[in-house]
Amino acid sequence: MNNSVMKLCIFSIITFTLVADLLAESVKWPFFAFQNGVHFKTVEERVRVLKELGYDGIGSANPSAGEQLKKRLRLYDEAKLKLFSFYVGGRLGAEGHTYNPLITEMIAGLKGRDVVIELYVQGSKKDNTDEQAVAFVREIADQAKQSGLKVVLYPHANFYIDRIGDAVRVAKKTNRDNVGVMFNLCHFLHVEPKSDLKAALVNAKPLLWRASISGAEEGGRSWGELIQTLDRGSFSQAKVIELLREVGFDGAIGLQCYAIRGDARDNLKRSMAAWLKLHSP
Repeated sequence: MNNSVMKLCIFSIITFTLVADLLAESVKWPFFAFQNGVHFKTVEERVRVLKELGYDGIGSANPSAGEQLKKRLRLYDEAKLKLFSFYVGGRLGAEGHTYNPLITEMIAGLKGRDVVIELYVQGSKKDNTDEQAVAFVREIADQAKQSGLKVVLYPHANFYIDRIGDAVRVAKKTNRDNVGVMFNLCHFLHVEPKSDLKAALVNAKPLLWRASISGAEEGGRSWGELIQTLDRGSFSQAKVIELLREVGFDGAIGLQCYAIRGDARDNLKRSMAAWLKLHSP
């Protein structure tokens, strides 16, 4: 290989690397608001406000089925917004698990839609087992599979699955290719504040299909401290974004809004401004 060809090869490699780095840095994930912060009287008003403020849609939505579900999907479709996910779950018990049959009806009504089922698993770490959790998750996952849907296990404080590591472990044990996990910043900070965030995300990487964020206080414990508009709180959101990029996260990100006081539209507007700022040069 002569010097000219070698120089050209080296130049091409450097250029490719720089372009790849720039593309990685410019990644912007779809951003949706949790329904628990979109406090408006009608679906039509929710759709209008989310569209005006620049959200990509809504997620962690309350379950529905039948004509109500069809209407919701139609209105988001017409506005070119997305209904990203529904938040549902069940409870483990000594005699098996229980859950609202509406979940099964809703999953059937979502057939062929690109909608994720956010699944929480209630229970006691003392009284329940992974085997019980796996049986429940498999039942929902198999229903979801028939409709072409994915399921993400949703870690929630004081539930059987309350840590992202628990979600990863149970997801792997289900042995279902449509089961992944969701990272929820507020629950991570509440349940395992001393855990290594980067290590947790790296561990979840192969199954990390969804994430949620919220403004939070560094060292906060109450939900009022851990769930704020995105422009508030001392915890570095930029750090979360950087770590998600590092692990190659390519899903959508939701805005957790539970129990945030004040005007819903103003709260959503403030959070969107902070989101855009996180991605500004």
